[in-house]
This record gives sequence, C-alpha cells and structure tokens, in this order.
Amino acid sequence: MKQTLMDIIGFLKDVSQIDFLLYFAILVLIILVVSLIYIIKNSDEEEVVKKDNNISSSDDLNLSEVVQNLENMPHSSVEMTNYEKEQEEKAIISYDELVQRNKNANINYNEEKILDDDISIKKINLDNIIEEKETDKPQLMRYAEEEAFLKALKNLNELLNQG
Repeated sequence: MKQTLMDIIGFLKDVSQIDFLLYFAILVLIILVVSLIYIIKNSDEEEVVKKDNNISSSDDLNLSEVVQNLENMPHSSVEMTNYEKEQEEKAIISYDELVQRNKNANINYNEEKILDDDISIKKINLDNIIEEKETDKPQLMRYAEEEAFLKALKNLNELLNQG
C-alpha cells in the first residue's frame, strides 16, 4: 500500500504541465462522448414513445375538439361500494346536502379594489356570513362565557381529584 502511494507520487512529479493538459483534454473528450451517446439514446426512446401514442411532432392538438369530446361523453355516476352506501345513509349530513348548502351561500363584499388594472381585491363582509350562520345554528358562547365555563370545569376537576 505504502509502495503504491509512493509510485503514484513519483509519477505525478515526473509528469510535465503539457502531460497534465493532455490527460485533462482526454478526460473532457471522454465525458463529451458519453454525454452525446446518452442524448442520442434518449432521443431514440422519445421517438418510439411518440410513435406508440400516435402523436407526431407535426400534429397539433386541437383543444376545441378535446373540449367537445369531453362534453359529449356520457356522465357516469360514481359507483359506491356497499360500505360507502351504508356510510352515506348513516351520515349526519350527506354529500348532497353539503353541495346544496354551498350553492345557497351568499358572499357579500365591503370593498373592491383593482391593482395594476388586472388584480381584483375584494374585502369580504364577515358580518353577513356570521348572521346567516347564527340563524341556522344555535349561537356559540362568547369569549368571556368560554373562560367562565373553563374555570368551572377546572374547579370540577379539582373537586373530583380531591374525593
């Protein structure tokens, strides 16, 4: 091992700058050739994939045709398993009800600004949303009531732990 290391060091001392330049040039040439072979091989594979998919580079994709084809396709309903049907029936609120509530949602805006003649910024009026939700659901506790409730729970917990 030590002798091999000494041989390498001796070889490097004997090599001139021209030899280093020549070795470096050969190394760069080898890297370029390998890269070229890799690029040629990948381009051949891409052509095979394009031929398999019946898409040539001269064909243009017509988006309007694609949209028409998608619109003309029959809408198939989602097939649910027995478990999914059972869960849908037992659900507190069904998917259909969620979709219906989402359609009925009204969003009102307080302000509307346009930046850079492109971007529209709207400030949502949260008061109307809260009022609508309060009519549908029971009113939630306020912050002070929540703190009092939390304090009462802590007292109850202490009493239970003492007994």
